[in-house]
Amino acid sequence: MLQLETPLSPAESEMLLQCLSEMEASIIKKASNSNQDYLKRTALASAKQKVQSQVYDCFYREEITNMVFALDSLSRKCSAQLTENMSPDEAENVGNILRTAATTRAKLRRAVSSR
Repeated sequence: MLQLETPLSPAESEMLLQCLSEMEASIIKKASNSNQDYLKRTALASAKQKVQSQVYDCFYREEITNMVFALDSLSRKCSAQLTENMSPDEAENVGNILRTAATTRAKLRRAVSSR
């Protein structure tokens, strides 16, 4: 089991839950019903439940990996938006999202063994 050295802020938790929900929805939309997809959906649901409950000391490595992957996906999406012409307010908003994602990802990557 892994635990986070630093708890997530409310904004980080909210962002992570949104990313995990999007990842879960894309697996459901794919509708493959494979064992691998079932295991991934189970890990995503478990991670979402722990983040919602603010339980940060009992993550499985697969849950941490899925959360980092979900945040990477969000970061790629936001970075692509920055290449378009956008207003300064929109750019600031996207920058804030990227900063929060980077901070959250760093916390997840620093997860340590709790046993």
